[in-house]
Parts: sequence; structure tokens; C-alpha cells
Amino acid sequence: MILARTLILGFPLLVAAVAAWAVRESRHSRTDRSEGVVVMLSQSAPVLNPFMPATEVEQEITELVHEPLIRLGADGTLQPGLAEFWRWTQDVTCWFADEATARRAQELLQAQIGEKNLWAEWHLSSVRVLENRLLLSFAEPNAAGVRQAFELVSGLDLKPVVFWRIESRKPLRQSWDRFMAGSSQAGQIQRVWFDGPNACEVVLTGDSHRLLEDMHRFLDIGMDEPAAINPLAEVGALSEPVLDLDIRPGQRWHNGTPATAEDAKATLEFLRGNDWPLPNREALSNIQTLESQNNGSRLHVSFRRRQGTALCVFVNLPMLPAEWLRAHPSVNESDFTHHSPPGAGTHRITLRDTRSLILEPLQKDKAMPGFLFNFSASPLMTQIGMRTRVVDLVWPAADRTHLEQLRFTPPRQRLVVLWNTRHDILKNERCREALALATDREELIRALPGRLGHADSSLFAPGLWFSTRAPKPSFQLEQARQILTSAGWSRDDKGTARSQERPFQFTLLVPGGDVLHTRTADLLVAQWRQLGAEVKIEHVPDAIALSQRLHEHRFDAVLLDQRFEVSWDQLPWWHSEQAKSGGSNFCGIMDPQTDLILEALAAEYDPEQVPKRVRELESRLLPMHPLLALFTTHDEASAMPTLHEQGATGGPVSAWTLQALAVPPKRPPPAPALKLQLRSRDDAPEDRPSKRPVSPIIKLHLRLPE
Repeated sequence: MILARTLILGFPLLVAAVAAWAVRESRHSRTDRSEGVVVMLSQSAPVLNPFMPATEVEQEITELVHEPLIRLGADGTLQPGLAEFWRWTQDVTCWFADEATARRAQELLQAQIGEKNLWAEWHLSSVRVLENRLLLSFAEPNAAGVRQAFELVSGLDLKPVVFWRIESRKPLRQSWDRFMAGSSQAGQIQRVWFDGPNACEVVLTGDSHRLLEDMHRFLDIGMDEPAAINPLAEVGALSEPVLDLDIRPGQRWHNGTPATAEDAKATLEFLRGNDWPLPNREALSNIQTLESQNNGSRLHVSFRRRQGTALCVFVNLPMLPAEWLRAHPSVNESDFTHHSPPGAGTHRITLRDTRSLILEPLQKDKAMPGFLFNFSASPLMTQIGMRTRVVDLVWPAADRTHLEQLRFTPPRQRLVVLWNTRHDILKNERCREALALATDREELIRALPGRLGHADSSLFAPGLWFSTRAPKPSFQLEQARQILTSAGWSRDDKGTARSQERPFQFTLLVPGGDVLHTRTADLLVAQWRQLGAEVKIEHVPDAIALSQRLHEHRFDAVLLDQRFEVSWDQLPWWHSEQAKSGGSNFCGIMDPQTDLILEALAAEYDPEQVPKRVRELESRLLPMHPLLALFTTHDEASAMPTLHEQGATGGPVSAWTLQALAVPPKRPPPAPALKLQLRSRDDAPEDRPSKRPVSPIIKLHLRLPE
């Protein structure tokens, strides 16, 4: 009894002692970090893998510490990162029987600089001879003069350029390296591109008979069956789009060493060698060659196929020092946790342990605060920090009775319903339209717990410069019922819509284990029931099962997350070729005119032309109602009065970030300093790009289970 009374009486004293200690420690932190921002988080200390942030907080810490080649600004424009300029060009390579023939071809082309100056008309900037190769460089990636220049030299002794694909049941890399080192025919191989560990595609010139014999001799060693070597195409010359990125002078890593194109090259080679599900993974894998030029001031990148959106792989992709990557050849979670790589961002890590993280600004400027993150904060510690006003942010938001302002992070993804247009009922465009009109998104946002924001019907991310802001269908239940009736689905006395053959029924596939998905699905079923639809919910146990169902098109409708990515390429999701089994056009839309628009958009290199092509695509595709956009999701933080005047505080779609706190935008905002654009047709080949600012490009992709 005495012990029990002692515990009861002592507990308030213990709490008071803890509170006093917490206040003292928090104030001590505040004193040490003058003009800093104190952030309290319930999550444990993050790994801080800059390429795979697990949470929104990790993403925003990464944006402070690490610098990409090109940064997407809070205002939706491309901003200088490590790169100062970019320019697209096109290389065309011809192979001849010998160097003398190649030089005759060069002389033929140089003779065209006469009075008419066909080089300017063709956008041809240089012609070089490298042994028996003739390299033509064009100032534009879609130069109209490529065909004319090639026809001029095609009458000489050109070697054919042949593409082959090699596939094996076992990894090819080691046997391929032995072939390249030991075969007398390996000199015919001009390009190699590995498509995973067991397959590669090669470009070769000349007679391939003896070359194929040598390939089998090296590649089939230790194999149960010979490697499959099949031709893909034969052309007269190899045409490759090329991207040059000039590194800004004076850039340095936090350890003081210069940041160069060698670092960017090492980072990209490292990322190509792993299988992380990075944004724009396809464009990254389509890189053919990486070179550091001009003493490390220029990154020269060639691609194996034409893809204007290849630029997007460099946007918001953190770069790391080559020296750090060499010291950590097989990077794992421990490397990022215990040996944080130096960044080149506005802030550097000065303290890191299991409970806290301190970021200090490189510029000792009161306008740029530092950050103190406290991890694994208990509800008691959080409450004390909020009551004593020694904490600036509580993330995620807690104890709303004491917060002054809610801050919402930018939308990273949204929730959508994807329709399977092969379904007997959902293949009818009018039925999909009726379901859209019968969906009350505002009710969903009111009924579901926090983190819900805005949604429109655009295929692209909201709030960007080229976004069409396609209006979402308003909730019009009576009109939806009329549309369904006109399509042959009248409601019976129980309210169920029926045709002459069947009731209006389908199944909604829902990823299991997510409360938001489950509650959203329940609300959607209830709303659609008012329309007359009988919808069953089927939960998928894991990501692997969901991926298989999608690729095999074994679903009626599915609730999916869409992740916003920096790309304007929509071809993988809506092109007819991708509607085949195994493709990523899961809804099965097949429309030749849409295909042409998708192909033109994916191949567009000029950012100024993208908005027009986006509007063309959406005006064709959206009326087909291939998907139903519901709402974006956000992190929500409690902001204390100390941050009232800092950062954007608009609605749920405001782009409020830690970066915005660290580097508040100037008013009026200056013109973007990044000169990222195609060369003007009037520019001389040796000229630098003009100084017109270029608007950013961003796009949205489905986030699919691997």
C-alpha cells in the first residue's frame, strides 16, 4: 500500500521533471540553433537514401542537402542546379570501307557550304572523320537535313549498320566481357546496351557471319543451350540524340571538393547499375553513352532512341561525388545511415544520431535558417514542445487544439479509379461518364481523414505551368441516371440499373492493407449504389498480386495511386501497343489517333511545344473517360506562430516545403536563371544557347507495384 501511494504521488512529480527537462533541452537546442527551425517528428531517424526517400520528410531533407543537375522550383519553373545550360543535338555516324572513303564523304559535305550554305538549311554544325567513321553533328535533334546530308554520301562505299538482340538464360556480362577482350571480330561492335542481366542489344557494322560464330563461341560457354542472337533492323547510318549539360562554375560539394561532370557521370552509371524503382527509370536505362568533356565542365549524354522526355531524368535527381561512390561500390542502407554522402545543396549535415539531425545553411545568412529535427518524439514530448512554443513544426500534425496553422506539402500523388474498357459494361463510354458524374469528390474529402487535397481531371500534375487544369466533372446524380438510362440501363423498383440481359454490376479491385484505400472504396460503392450500380470490392493481398492482375487485365475497375513524376510521356499508359497482355495500358484504350498524339508528345524535345501537344492529347483522350481522378494526398504539419510569416500557406495544394522556408522566394520573382532550351535556328553552331528562360515540364505516371 505504501509503495502504491508513493508511486501515485510521485507520478506527477516525474511528469513535471520530464517536462522541465524537455523545456530545458528544447530551449538549449533553440539557443544553439539561433534563427533555426525546430521540427518534431514521431517517426524514427530516416535512412536518408537520396534516391529512395521513404517519407515526405526524407524527400524534403534530401532537397536541402543534395543538388540535382536541374532543379524544379517551387513556382513550377526549372531552376539552376549543378547544370547551367542544356542543349539537344543529334549525331549521325556513317561507317565506310576505309578512312580515305570517309574523307571523300567529308569533302562532299564541306562543298555544300557554298553560296546556298546548305549546312544552315540542314542545321548541320560539324562533320568529322574518325578513322573510317564520319560523324555528322546537327544542331537540332529533329533536323530536317539529316536525310539530305545522308543521301549525298550514300553513293560511296557505306557499311551497313545492323542491330542485333542477344538473350540468354544466364547472366551475359562476364561472357560478353571475355568476347570483347578475346575476339578478333569484336571491333565490328560499335554500341552495346544491356537490357537487364540476361539480354543486350548491339550495333555492328560490316559482314556479321564470322562475328556471329565468335559470339556463340564465347557466349555459349557453360550454357545449357546457346544464346539467342536475332537481327532487329538494318540501316545506313546510326542516328543518336545527344544532350549536353554544362556544369555551373564554382560548384562544390560540402567537403570542399569541386563538383564536376565526372561526379554526374559516376552517379548516373551507379543508378543504371541498380534496380531501384526510380522516377523516369526507362529514360535512364536508355542512355547509350556518358562522357565528361571540357575538363569536367560538360556532361555529354547520348541516347539509344529518340525520346524528348529523356531530359526529365536529370530533374530533381540528386548527384553524388564520384569519390564517395568509389568508396561505397555496393551501397546499402548502412552506407547512407552511417556514412552520409556529401551533397551540394543549400544545407549540410553537421550532426546526426538516432534521435536528431542538424542541417546548417552554407550561407551564414539570417534569412536562411538552419533545421533541427527531433525524431521518435513521444506524444508527451510533442505536447510539451507545442505548449512551450519551442517547436516550430510538428510533423505529422498533432494536438490541433494548440496549433496555429496547418501546412500542406506539395501533392506527390493522387488516388484514381482506372476502368478496364474490355469489361462488358465498362467498355461503354457513356457508362464510364455516368459513374464519373455520380462521384461526389467533395463528400469523399469531407468524410475521409486528412491529407486530402484537390483533384481535377487532367492527366498531368496540378499547378504546373503547362497544366490544362481540366475541370473535374461536378456531382450530378440525376444527369448520371439519365445518361445510364439512355445507354439502356433503366432502374428497377429496388433502384438497381438493369439492361435486358443483366444488372449493372462490376468489381472494384482495391490494394489491401491501406486504410485510405479501403475507406475510399466503401464510400465510392455507396455513391455508385445511388446511380443503380452494384459494385463488389475485392481486396488484393500484396503488390505482386496486384501487378499481375493489372498486366493480365484481370479486373473490372481498380483503385490506384498515381505518382507525379517529371515527364510528359504518357505513351506507356495509353498507347494501343501497350494494351497487349503484359503492357502497361491497363485500361485497354485503343485509338489510332491517340497513338499518333502520344508518339509526337513523347518525341517532343522543345519545351515550348509541349503545352500545345498536351492540350491536344487531353482533348482526345479525356472524353473517353479512361480513368476517374479522385483527390491528391498530402502530408500535414502543425506550424507554430514562429513560422506564420514564412513559406506559402495557401490551400491544400500549396507548394509549402522546407526548401521554401530555407530559400523564400523574392517578390517580385526574378526570371528563371537557368538557360535550358534548344538552340535557335538562327544560332551559329558554336554559339551558346540564347538566354530565354524556359518553362518547366512535369508529368504524372502511375505508381505501379514492382
